[in-house]
Amino acid sequence: MNENAQKVDAAAAAARITGKTKQKSGEASRMVRDLLDAPVPVRRDVIRGFNPDELTYLLMQAQEEAGSLYYFWHDSPSGFVEDVVGETMWSKQIEVLDAVAHHKRVIVPAGFGVGKTHLAGRSTAWFVCTQPPGIAQVVTTATRLRQVRNQLWPHIRKVHGKAGLPGHTDTMQWKIPDEYGTDVLAAYGFSAPDNDEAAMQGIHAIKLLLIVDEAGGISKMVGEGTNNLLTGDARMLAIGNPAMDDPGSWFEKIAMEGYSGEEPGTTTIKIATYHSPQITGEKTPMCTECPKAAGVHPLSNHLPDKDWMDRTVRAYGEDHPYVIAKVNADFPKEAGLRIIPTTWVENSMKSEDPTGDAYVRLCDLELEGETDTFTVKKGSWVRLGVDVAADGGDELAIYRAVGDTVSQRHVSSGAVNNNSVVVAERILKHIKDAEALARKLGSQAQVRVKVDTIGVGWGVYGILKRWGEPGKDQQHTAAIVKADVREKPEAEDEGAEMRPYRKRDELWLTGRWLLQPDPKTGESRLRLRVDEKCGQQLAIPNYSNQAGGFVVVESKASMKKRGRNSPDRAEGALLAIYEPFPVKQRRNRGIIAGG
Repeated sequence: MNENAQKVDAAAAAARITGKTKQKSGEASRMVRDLLDAPVPVRRDVIRGFNPDELTYLLMQAQEEAGSLYYFWHDSPSGFVEDVVGETMWSKQIEVLDAVAHHKRVIVPAGFGVGKTHLAGRSTAWFVCTQPPGIAQVVTTATRLRQVRNQLWPHIRKVHGKAGLPGHTDTMQWKIPDEYGTDVLAAYGFSAPDNDEAAMQGIHAIKLLLIVDEAGGISKMVGEGTNNLLTGDARMLAIGNPAMDDPGSWFEKIAMEGYSGEEPGTTTIKIATYHSPQITGEKTPMCTECPKAAGVHPLSNHLPDKDWMDRTVRAYGEDHPYVIAKVNADFPKEAGLRIIPTTWVENSMKSEDPTGDAYVRLCDLELEGETDTFTVKKGSWVRLGVDVAADGGDELAIYRAVGDTVSQRHVSSGAVNNNSVVVAERILKHIKDAEALARKLGSQAQVRVKVDTIGVGWGVYGILKRWGEPGKDQQHTAAIVKADVREKPEAEDEGAEMRPYRKRDELWLTGRWLLQPDPKTGESRLRLRVDEKCGQQLAIPNYSNQAGGFVVVESKASMKKRGRNSPDRAEGALLAIYEPFPVKQRRNRGIIAGG
């Protein structure tokens, strides 16, 4: 966009049209036809030169002849965003938006933080407003309904209100009055179950734009069903992070078609994190989306920088699926060796909090130090997991499980953690907090504290055990449980698909089982409310299979050899939900709910 050119006030012109009498003008009609025949850059420059009254009547004439006030931008989505919505963009955003106007399928594998959902929202507004009401329709979908409702549609509502676009929007619908004054559905959002091959049937419009957000998580069955919709005057924008743990996914397959050029109607445009202007040095215009209170700043401020990219690569390693997918925007080819797939961890960290009378927010319990806003279930079993900084470990990590919710309570490093008494005193504080929480929740189960007993941990375990013995010096009533991960598991299921060789393998397999999404709902059994570093560590270890079918999780020493830190936080979180010895339980109570 020419920053020196006069800015188009299309929204103001459109507002002036209300109440005006339609007047036929041969000169205006010819001007509209001439402008539509002109190249897009020329057309936009000419339009910027019109005064408000001239622009008003030109828009009225465009509506009269083409059925849309904004038809001048029907072949220029980026022009619509800049001229009508009044927002600035950077090069990759412009490339993707304009491709939607000229291709049947636009496939966008994207890295982290490059504005995927932002683009989907602007594409929706462009298509709705540049086509006649009742003729065109936008259908938006994603892997989860909450993504459609909580991420994509707030973008659509914001654009609608900011630019004064026609019609009205609600949670997941946009309706516009047609020529008879009847509200017609111009855009709506939905989410399809992974195994529902009929989900993409019954969608019909004369002109259709299908927007698939978070396309990397779309199942093959649903993805292949999109082809049934792309008949006639229909097109699709599929955008998202490449799948990290699903080689050969639908999104990968269709992206490869665009790369190869074998499908003329399909184009693939990659937006890797390293394409960010903060990394390439591309000069961007000033941001026009933020409120004035944010101050004047370049658009590039909202995009990833080199520091984030370098830190991510160091944390995971260049060959990790997370880096391949979310930094390079490529499709990982090897994803089967991670003991806990990255997407399982991410989905659990992003899962919604349950609500209802059975749940309460921690911050509403009026307990000292309980400031978290996520919900927990009343009566839940409260447990702690403690990974003591020893045997090459870097940190003392204390995590807490309240029913199905795991959160961080304490992380520290340094020489002080070599003193068993100091470490035990620190853990004791969290034991007392856990007991207070259990009482407040009405839990009937004893608080359980699982302590890694290797190295310094053995002394810590002994001290905490002694402090819990009945008598005048008793300081807590929790069960202190030894977790020597070098031991063999207590019980073995020979028919299990993945059998742990040692308790450490059992620890990680327990986490894998609880984080694995349910085939019907797509949700895991756990809700992780942990820090980013813990989430990274959960997805780093590989595993191998020994003779006899036993699973062996990669050792800390092996991870350090390939540049990865000791997963102390991850093992603290896993210890919180792991039971190294069988626990007597009431009927119908599982290892999450407690006994």
